[in-house]
Amino acid sequence: MAPRLLPELGEKLGEKAMATLRYRGIEFSLGTSVDATTVKLTDGRTLPSHTLIRTAGVSASPLVATLGAETVRGRLAATPQLTVPGFDGLFAAGDAAAVPDLAKGGDAVCPPTAQHAQRQGKALAENILARLRGAPLKPYVHKDLGLVVDLGGIDAVSKPLGLEPHGLPAQAVARGYHLLALPTLTARTRVVTNWTLNALAGDDFVRTDFQSRRPGTLQDFESATSYLTPEQVREHSRPLAARA
Repeated sequence: MAPRLLPELGEKLGEKAMATLRYRGIEFSLGTSVDATTVKLTDGRTLPSHTLIRTAGVSASPLVATLGAETVRGRLAATPQLTVPGFDGLFAAGDAAAVPDLAKGGDAVCPPTAQHAQRQGKALAENILARLRGAPLKPYVHKDLGLVVDLGGIDAVSKPLGLEPHGLPAQAVARGYHLLALPTLTARTRVVTNWTLNALAGDDFVRTDFQSRRPGTLQDFESATSYLTPEQVREHSRPLAARA
């Protein structure tokens, strides 16, 4: 629906990414969305298809909608201290939270990336300890180091520290960052092995038939099998003394 591809990376890198994908035969329809029930586009076109794959970016867990709290594009409106206004003792971080980006003046919110989520998780834990000890909470501040987008093969676009490489140099930055973000040596070894096999095979392979007998839902990719109702959330949110 956006006017250009990858607006977070700027117009130049967005055009580079689009040119790379167009070379592979991918057609773009900018400023257009897909109807919720059919393959009819909002600009009036109907596309014949055998397999339809729809990606709509990052969204917060459906649990967020059950809280009755203020949201920003589906994410909990949080304070710089990662607390949720109106809910005493409730903290939010990562994809579930719209945290003011103080490094950019606080008018915008931090993007839902691992770069922010990892650091917000640490800041949230420190603020929980501070709350238990009666100490003041610290605001979350992090200057974004840039974004990386892997386009497959040797193609990528990235924007580290204000630079705008593309192609193989950007791919090296993207994959190097992903490796550093993995928590264990075992995980890094598995990922490097997978990259090596893909390079030798000449393409990327992903197994997607685990749900071939039924449509997938967002709940299939969540750790919980069901979600609490707003009443259940409020009951679980009450202090223990109040429940007694």
